[in-house]
Amino acid sequence: MRSVIRLVITIGVALWVSTSGGGAALAQTTTAPAAPAPGPETKPDLLGDLTSDVELTRASIQVRRQALVTAAMDLEPKQADVFWPLYREYRAEMAKVNDRFVRLLVGYLENYDSLTDEAARKMLDEYLSIDRARNGVKSTFVPRFGKVIPAKQVARFFQIDNKLDAVINAELAKLVPLAR
Repeated sequence: MRSVIRLVITIGVALWVSTSGGGAALAQTTTAPAAPAPGPETKPDLLGDLTSDVELTRASIQVRRQALVTAAMDLEPKQADVFWPLYREYRAEMAKVNDRFVRLLVGYLENYDSLTDEAARKMLDEYLSIDRARNGVKSTFVPRFGKVIPAKQVARFFQIDNKLDAVINAELAKLVPLAR
């Protein structure tokens, strides 16, 4: 079971965090996902390997996300000059929220075999809080993007962002086991 958990965590977390917290092609730095604290059953070397795997995958996917946004946005040079700094700020804020999701997912996978109703309730509460935080970041940035690019391009950007997130959510849906 430990190797399955490691595989799911490595692939799923790397995909989710990397794509949702990405945008490093223009030298953005992102926060590393918080590794779970070593417990009695968690080996420190496993955590180190996991963190390395996630960071490598995260960096690779960040570049791909930025390239997809670049191609789809079709910005004029002057628009790009004001869009990309704001984009990096937006992605950094989303990365903070998505780091919470990583911690939640890791906790779920580590406790999957012994998940209690109380733990499941708390995880659901945290999931809903994370979802509200994501929407809060978007709500904060929509008007900010509206000050630097036309409204149709703002809508286009958030459509692209939502589509990229939908791909990640679909992958996670395949990887994360249902509670039992």
